[in-house]
Amino acid sequence: MQKIFIDCSFLSFNPSLNTGIQRVVRKVVENLAILSKEQGFELFLVDINNGKFDLMSYDSLLASSASTQSSQNSVQKIDLKNLFITYLKDIYNALKGLAAAILPHPMVKKFLFASKNDFGLNYLIFKLFVKPLKTLLGIFRKNRYEQPQVHFEPQIAKGDILLLLDSTWHLNIWPSVESAKKDGAKVIAVIYDIIPISHPAFCDEHLVDVFNKWFYNSLKYVDGYIAISRTVMKNLQDFMHKEFGDKMVEKKFEYFWLGGDFSHNNNINQKIREELEYVFINRSTYLIVCTIEPRKNHAYLLDVFDSLWSKDFDVNLCIVGRVGWKVDDLIDRIRSHPLYNKKLYSYHDLSDTELEYCYQNAKALLFPSIVEGFGLPIIEALSHKLPVFASDIEIHREVGGDKIGFFDINNTVDLEEKIVDIEKNGIPKKLIPDELYNWQSWRESSSMLLEKVQKMAQL
Repeated sequence: MQKIFIDCSFLSFNPSLNTGIQRVVRKVVENLAILSKEQGFELFLVDINNGKFDLMSYDSLLASSASTQSSQNSVQKIDLKNLFITYLKDIYNALKGLAAAILPHPMVKKFLFASKNDFGLNYLIFKLFVKPLKTLLGIFRKNRYEQPQVHFEPQIAKGDILLLLDSTWHLNIWPSVESAKKDGAKVIAVIYDIIPISHPAFCDEHLVDVFNKWFYNSLKYVDGYIAISRTVMKNLQDFMHKEFGDKMVEKKFEYFWLGGDFSHNNNINQKIREELEYVFINRSTYLIVCTIEPRKNHAYLLDVFDSLWSKDFDVNLCIVGRVGWKVDDLIDRIRSHPLYNKKLYSYHDLSDTELEYCYQNAKALLFPSIVEGFGLPIIEALSHKLPVFASDIEIHREVGGDKIGFFDINNTVDLEEKIVDIEKNGIPKKLIPDELYNWQSWRESSSMLLEKVQKMAQL
């Protein structure tokens, strides 16, 4: 019986995570476990960090996910935590402002207001206090959620598969991978995007470094790469053939599509905060859902809406998503905006029920990304029958097709004119989502992944 080993090493160290790639890993594992019983192959979840090959419990993976979901659904606790953090940040910024007023020398101002990536007060505080605190909290979370693992010597036979599904870029997985290959396994790596290589300016410097090292190490051991979209596969092939030429002849490339049926926990006890309901009651509210990071291009939307507001258009912009990296100036622009909490809103802590409410009550989803690996919010919005307007890039054409509208991110007037037309004439009929619209499920996505992985392993 063929065995498929799924690398879940990052989840092993961060079992409380259930967003982004880790959410995808859980969904794929959940569905492959069902398919393994139906199709007669064995499925093993493994931690392969630092030369180990440790078996992980499928039940513990789901249990930690449920624990995370339960804690995320406690809106009151999340609110209090974020209010406290915001309060501390306000005090910190006020003290910096006072120091700048007392010592108005340009060099002092430069030191006080430099970003955390440049030498200055923010840099020192991040290095000396924030980063060590995050490390300690990470160790605490690991000890709190870590499930017992069983060390074993895997009986890998020729034709078995090691699927590198998790985000293990900063982990030392290669000694274990090398051992699996020597035992006859085929190694297939899932590629979510190559943005740290193709667009490093959009990424955290540490991610760029570790991802590049991971990728170049993968060339020695990986037999095939399977991307999460046709666009990512094409970008990967173009890069590898340009960079390595004939050395890539024996590498296999494929793609599959992610599923769109993330189940939101509609707990009847969850309440939608009144302030959020108010955002969607009085005027048209346009929504963006994604991590706040440079490539998501929130600044473009702010420019568009600043122009609309200057012309007295009565519309809202609601930003939903956690704060990422390299966006200090953007966050300052949002929070210091004269229309903040009047027509410009930003939420980083919504429950599943509240996110659902946003999808159901917004006028349209706006998605101005410069580069993407997939763009799941497009699928989620269409599944909620919410019209979508996205940047005119290849991946959005692949995922959205003729069901969404497109705008030019090099020209703010393009989107501005589209919003003006919507406010005057309504959503264009062809862009109103079909009631029968249904993107593929995670069962279908996992089946697609399995079929292509097994085919690649046979070649």
